[in-house]
Amino acid sequence: MPLVVPGINNNNNAASGSGNGKEEWMNKLVGKKISDSASDSTNFARRDLPKEHRVVQEGSMLTQDFKQDRLNVHVGKDGTVRDVDFK
Repeated sequence: MPLVVPGINNNNNAASGSGNGKEEWMNKLVGKKISDSASDSTNFARRDLPKEHRVVQEGSMLTQDFKQDRLNVHVGKDGTVRDVDFK
């Protein structure tokens, strides 16, 4: 029987619909830039992100409000996606 620890073994399904939301979005976004145009091999269209999302620039301050279904897309100084989370 697997060990289940709340908050650690939690598959976040909120923004993805199924499976591990973070892992799914990491696979789609990491290494790409967020674009206002169409998605391609180096860009991901902003319109294809979930309704509840925010793009967080490196070094930016964030509010501490918690929205379980909000996708936070963390980008580096060059605009490339580095990480995602749900908060």
